[in-house]
Amino acid sequence: MTTASFAQERAWLASRFAADTALYHVADRWPLHGDVSEAQIRAALAAVADRHETLRTGFRVVDGVLTAVVHEHVDLDLEVVDLSARTEEEQREEREAFADRLKHTAFDLSRAPLWRAGLVRLGAGRWRLLFVAHHAVCDTPSLFNLHAEVTEFCAAFEQDRPPRVPRLPLSYGDYARRQRERLGGGELAALADYWRTQLAGLPAAHGLPLDRPRPARRSFAGAELRAELPAGPASALTDAAGRFGATPFELLLAGYAALVHRRSGRDDIAVGVPLTGRDRPELLPLVGTFVNMVVLRLDTSGDPSYAGLVERVRAVWRAARDHQEMPFQTVVEQVAPQRGPGLPPLYQLAFNVTAGEGFGPPSTGAEDDLLLEVSGTTARLEYNTALFGRKTAEGLLADYAAVLTAALADPATPLSRLPAGPGPAGGAAPDPRPGHVPPRTPAEELVARAWADVLGVDRVGVDDDFFAAGGHSLQALRLLARLSSDHRVETTVDAFFSNPTVAGLAAELERHTATRREHRTDPEGETWQ
Repeated sequence: MTTASFAQERAWLASRFAADTALYHVADRWPLHGDVSEAQIRAALAAVADRHETLRTGFRVVDGVLTAVVHEHVDLDLEVVDLSARTEEEQREEREAFADRLKHTAFDLSRAPLWRAGLVRLGAGRWRLLFVAHHAVCDTPSLFNLHAEVTEFCAAFEQDRPPRVPRLPLSYGDYARRQRERLGGGELAALADYWRTQLAGLPAAHGLPLDRPRPARRSFAGAELRAELPAGPASALTDAAGRFGATPFELLLAGYAALVHRRSGRDDIAVGVPLTGRDRPELLPLVGTFVNMVVLRLDTSGDPSYAGLVERVRAVWRAARDHQEMPFQTVVEQVAPQRGPGLPPLYQLAFNVTAGEGFGPPSTGAEDDLLLEVSGTTARLEYNTALFGRKTAEGLLADYAAVLTAALADPATPLSRLPAGPGPAGGAAPDPRPGHVPPRTPAEELVARAWADVLGVDRVGVDDDFFAAGGHSLQALRLLARLSSDHRVETTVDAFFSNPTVAGLAAELERHTATRREHRTDPEGETWQ
């Protein structure tokens, strides 16, 4: 066993909140041609799993720390569907249904492997391999590595030759250990100082008008829209990048910041951006998860021109990349931001530019309030349906295209003259928290004392939400570990994340204690003191 990497920790923790199991699953599909057999495809998957630790990893919480459990070998559960006798239309429909079922089946994160594959036979010499993995063991760049290695092993088996796969300079476990060692001591202190300074006093929420009040419990319900960018800005990006000394990413992000500014009236805008984390050559061939989120604090004050905003965005983005190694969950812990019920910490708006053309299947969940993503000439807006309606999302996406068109046509245009007006009338959510109810039972008193110590608060009510009260996921694990070690009472992580209140945790502790009493031969009574 070894301590999980920071990226594994974040993906594992984040997935505890999401009702949609597919939100933290990555999926892909690859055609396999030639005379390769089902047995050879199985052997190729087994060989790839033997090469990469993450494909043999499960997770356990030990003393409040997430631990990766790497197995020497895992049994492959490859489901095979023969569609060779179906028409092309029938093949497509059944293949999509198969892929959807594989993606939306939950993983037990304590059991390896945290990936599954499906094999579809389409005819003689024609296969389609479907692959789904939990984000705690696999990220999007890993899918390219997996595709290449599975294809190469199949070819090698088919041609009876040694496979030509890249040497792995280190294992994922080596990377995780080195990462934690590297972030010890002075380097971590310097990173923490940067992010505390950069994000001090950040507004708790983005300020965009909501169609519906924000619920007290965070929702991951989502939908998405896609639209082609107009020909003007799509073709102008490369030329503009050269003129500004900026990247297309920075130009597109500046357009997003301008849109949020115009729609919200805010000058202080926080946007979350994912970084692949593969900034060292030895990490490129690995299968694993390396992604970290960085928070960009963008200043739109003073009604700058679009060109002026690009300069500000470029400076913030490049400084953030220089300090990207601090894990997002540690940034949250260091900054200790203001929290509200159901409000994600530090940022609720996200942005990304992906390589290649196009996106995968439509999303049915949303980790953020809004995620704007651009791939090639296509823009995709993923939105939280508990907060925004489709009409608002359509308006935001249309306004983004209009902002880019006007800004790239005349970069000297001030933000106040860009064509994006205020959003629909929408209100901030009323505080849905109930009145203060003090602990009523010994179990609730025990939980409330531990809770108050972990969060550093004076008063805890039985209906308070741990995360709405300012707690973050790492503190939740510490709370559970403290109850387990100090008071010999246990609960499950899943139970707490599904009902993160004093009353909910106390009820779960009482249930576990009652179960222990039923099976204990020691007649000594249980105590909550």
